[in-house]
Amino acid sequence: MLSMLKAHWHYLAKSNFTLAAFVVLALLCSFEAIAVWMHLHVPWFTELGMVVGIHDGVPSLALWGSSFVGGAFAPMFVSILVAASTADLFSHGYVKNLLQAKGGRVSFAFSLSLVCVAMAVLSTAVGIAVTEVGMRIAGCVPALPSLGDFLQWFVQVALCVSAYAVLTLLVVFVTKKQVIGIIAALFVGGGLVESLLQFVLANIPSLSPAIRDCLDGYLAADVSVLASGGICDPLSYAQSIGTILVGAALCVLVMCRRSVG
Repeated sequence: MLSMLKAHWHYLAKSNFTLAAFVVLALLCSFEAIAVWMHLHVPWFTELGMVVGIHDGVPSLALWGSSFVGGAFAPMFVSILVAASTADLFSHGYVKNLLQAKGGRVSFAFSLSLVCVAMAVLSTAVGIAVTEVGMRIAGCVPALPSLGDFLQWFVQVALCVSAYAVLTLLVVFVTKKQVIGIIAALFVGGGLVESLLQFVLANIPSLSPAIRDCLDGYLAADVSVLASGGICDPLSYAQSIGTILVGAALCVLVMCRRSVG
């Protein structure tokens, strides 16, 4: 397992796509800080009134949420990165080499699920660092959260993002297609699949309320709370961790049953 995990990390670390993706992430997380700087130093931009509600003492959690969690950006970003890199393993035949050199389809699938979690943690950390440093350079001094609030928010964001990434990984394992994986990343990570399922369940006659309402407070709702700078209730941990475990198990099942050619 460890050797397979190292192989995946080595592949991602030397990939130009991974580097480009994190550069894009950093640039997008800088937009808010750039807008604040222009609001404070460029008269014509100030007159546009585009920067609203950002001032010294504004909660950092709210800034981080609006910077890279809002609009489901973080889930889609990590899911796209996972989809593109994993599909590349299949399309270039690297999967066969990995299985022969490192062994084990279970190890391959499970280690990639762990990579999803690691990429979610790394992306969340980069988003926080770029946003916070950028805002302070721009001249705004946000109010940092307590250590407890920071850890809860950070872990909840990372887990929600990981859950979406693992579900996207499952789609790539099933299809082995990069385009389909990226589309899945946008629809799954963006919460569109959840919204569609909620609509379908809400319009099935005589359906049990427990089933009809099962997605009302699921991952998309958690991401929305986190994007506003809030902290979700403890159920969020059960939902995201449960999704990761089920998704990883399904990835293992699919990988054990399909051809890698």
